[in-house]
Amino acid sequence: MNPIRTRRPRAPRGADACPRARGERGTMALEMVILAPLLLILFMFLLACGRYFQTSSLLENAARDGARSASQTRSLGDAQTQVDSAVTRTMDQAVKSCKDSAGGSITSAFAAGATLSVEVTCTINYRDLGLLGIGGDTTITKRFSSSIDPYRGVRSGDTP
Repeated sequence: MNPIRTRRPRAPRGADACPRARGERGTMALEMVILAPLLLILFMFLLACGRYFQTSSLLENAARDGARSASQTRSLGDAQTQVDSAVTRTMDQAVKSCKDSAGGSITSAFAAGATLSVEVTCTINYRDLGLLGIGGDTTITKRFSSSIDPYRGVRSGDTP
C-alpha cells in the first residue's frame, strides 16, 4: 500500500513573506524623522560651545600677550600700540564677528613698579545659530596683569 502523500503549503514570497515584517515597514524612516532634528540641535549646540571656548581662549592669549609686551615699553602711547598689535595678531584666528569687534585697552596706571592691566573685549555673533534660541550676541571680556620693572625708566605724565 502506498501512503498518500500530501503536499505542504508553500510559504508566500515577497512582501507577504512574514506578516510581522510587513507591520514594521517604515519604522526606519520614522526613527530618522524623530532623530534628525535632535541630532541637528545637538550639533548646533556643540558648535556654539566650541565657538565660545575658542574665542575665550584667544582673548585670554591676546590679553596676556598685550600686557607682557606693553610692560616692556617706556610710554603709555607705545604700550597701547603694543596692546593693539597683540590683539590684532591674536584675533586673526577668531570668528569674523569677534575679529571685527575685538579691542584692547590698558586699565591701570602706567608707572615704574606698578601693575599694568590689559582688558580685551569682543562680541561673538550667534545669529546663524538662531534655531537654538541663542540668536543674539555675546560679549566676552578677559583681563591680564603684568608688572612693570620698578627700575625701568618710564616717561612721566602718561596715565590712562
